Amino acid sequence: MPSNEWLAVDVTTSPTTRARELRQIWDDFLGKGRLDAVRAPIAESWRRSRAAGIDPSHSRAPTTFADRADVAKRWEAHPLEATAPLIRETLGAVADESEHLIVVTDADGLLLWVDGNVKLRSAAADSMNFVEGALWSEVGAGTNAIGTAVAADHPVQVHAAEHLSEIVHGWTCSAAPIHDPEDGRLLGIVDLTGRMRTANPHSFAVAVATARAVEAHLRLRLQEQDAQARVRYLPNSITNSEHVGLVSLAGRVIADHPDGFLGNERIDLPPGGGELILPSGRRAYAEAVDHEEVFVVRALSERHASRARLGPTSTPVGNQRSGNGVPRDGADRRRAQMELRRLAEEQAALRRVASLVAGQAAPDEIFGAVAEEVARLLRAERGVVCRYEPDETMTVTAYWSDGDGGVPVGTRVPLQGLSVATMVKKTRGPSRFDSYDGVSSPVIEVARRFASVPRSTVGAPIVVDGRVWGTILASSVKSEPFADDTEARIMRFAELVATAISNAVGRAELAASRARLVTTADEVRRRIERDLHDGTQQRLVSLALDLHAAEAMIPRELDELRAELSRMATGLAAAMEDLNAISRGIHPAILSKGGLGPALRSLCRRAPVPVELELGVFARLPDPVEVAAYYVASESLTNIAKHARASVVNVFAEVRDGILQLAIQDDGVGGADPSRGSGLVGLRDRVDAMGGTIVVESPVGKGTHVLVALPADGRAVSSPFGE
Repeated sequence: MPSNEWLAVDVTTSPTTRARELRQIWDDFLGKGRLDAVRAPIAESWRRSRAAGIDPSHSRAPTTFADRADVAKRWEAHPLEATAPLIRETLGAVADESEHLIVVTDADGLLLWVDGNVKLRSAAADSMNFVEGALWSEVGAGTNAIGTAVAADHPVQVHAAEHLSEIVHGWTCSAAPIHDPEDGRLLGIVDLTGRMRTANPHSFAVAVATARAVEAHLRLRLQEQDAQARVRYLPNSITNSEHVGLVSLAGRVIADHPDGFLGNERIDLPPGGGELILPSGRRAYAEAVDHEEVFVVRALSERHASRARLGPTSTPVGNQRSGNGVPRDGADRRRAQMELRRLAEEQAALRRVASLVAGQAAPDEIFGAVAEEVARLLRAERGVVCRYEPDETMTVTAYWSDGDGGVPVGTRVPLQGLSVATMVKKTRGPSRFDSYDGVSSPVIEVARRFASVPRSTVGAPIVVDGRVWGTILASSVKSEPFADDTEARIMRFAELVATAISNAVGRAELAASRARLVTTADEVRRRIERDLHDGTQQRLVSLALDLHAAEAMIPRELDELRAELSRMATGLAAAMEDLNAISRGIHPAILSKGGLGPALRSLCRRAPVPVELELGVFARLPDPVEVAAYYVASESLTNIAKHARASVVNVFAEVRDGILQLAIQDDGVGGADPSRGSGLVGLRDRVDAMGGTIVVESPVGKGTHVLVALPADGRAVSSPFGE
């Protein structure tokens, strides 16, 4: 069981094996009420679901509470509808690759949007009424990732028989809540749902990362709206003697007088506006503007209170003018407009980085983009991304500069003495140095050796799974210090980098685990083949020799006995041939001894269909690569013999630029569909585990073409982040 109690499966566990274990746990709960073997979040959900009247073994599909037209209207009006492109961009590739559906619900667990493979959507609809308009709260469906995420307000993955309702045991779902940055309320759930056999921890990680990305997107939109409100409604009196502030409909303070007269980050507004008492005890009046989405709050004196109660004025605050007709808020308007432009630049930079993260770009590309975007956004001369190492050093993983040559990527720097990097690691929070005068440390020496010592630096931590993984740094040689909000701005990039690292580490761990499983299985095959060859087959050969010797010693007059022994010898020879064939199927000895080239020649000679082999592999390759390529060819030739009705097959194998390219093409009937459960599904898993790719093209009537690319060096997929 994973160490994270909210995660159902880890990279070392087979989803099918875990499903069998969970079924026994589920049976024990129903029969004996036992909960000792259940994860705490699931146990609590089971209790809530039973209290709600859910019958685990006789449960019905969740009720549909809204028809298609009603759901469409709800979805169109929902605040998460505008983030659907971001959700699809982030989860689309993952959903397609791992055969999952993308789902968004409202705060009650009502399905508003289901996207993904048509066949999978149909299967989910038929088996458990997993459709838009169905209520998947715990009350509506029992324990499931959506309902449990709503009830616990926490991301969760639910696998197989962890679902309380038996009709959902064939599925796995990973869900994460999304909150409104305006007031923190739950907006809805983003969920990945797939077949039980496709469960993996990566689905949970990307669901959580997507929820974070959506919340970050909503925060940026809110900041942009705040800036626009300040441009439109902020009078210049906010900077002089008059006390004025801007407040959102939910009471969140958008702007305050420099002396902080509103007295809090959030205040209680009377419905529709009017007179109120501030946390400081001062009297004020809230005037609704912008369709009551924003309120201007002014301090009141006693003599103005009665007049203020008459209601808001009809003139928008942003249009107030002085006696000469010039807007009174000119200076503040210019400042707010500059802030709006700055937010737009930041949003554009974050979108560019988020697109790389969503597209699962290479780590070096993401780190390089972050270093450059942060530096450009903050008008800094240098941007750096570093990874903290266990030996109290840090490694430069990206460096951008608009002038000097810079510190080479891969440089290791001791974390000693004073520097922003050491402070970030120590405090787990953002840090800055506005001047390095009198400061000496290895970080300063490295900067001096490769470039020059900066005037000021700001840094923010990259936190992954509760651990400070590294830092983002921006440095300037200008005399002016960075703005007061610089740390907060860098933190938004740090969150994106943390998401990228979490996703990539999860993918790397999953790939490495799959590679280990494949390698272990091949070792077992090789051992069985060796045992058969060196043990069972040798004993049979010895028995055959003894039988032939006994046959030669029988007198001529015992013809019937001689004939019987001859028949037995013939049967024994046939059994040995069958055993040889089984042994080759388990693991061909010629592959171990001679390598891929001789093994493919032998395979093509034995094929029941004429095969033309073009071989460009002359050296030994790593065992996992040779085994994967051999079984792709073997399974493909078997499928062709069974189904293709082909007259000839062309097999091509060559190592080019460090990549083994294998192609098998026939002139048969085509129409092969790997999604229907053919042996190609297992081959795809094997190739993926080796870090390779496999493409199957099979148009009806035009034959089938299988193209495989495998890294010829056989290096297993590993974490690119030094984990």
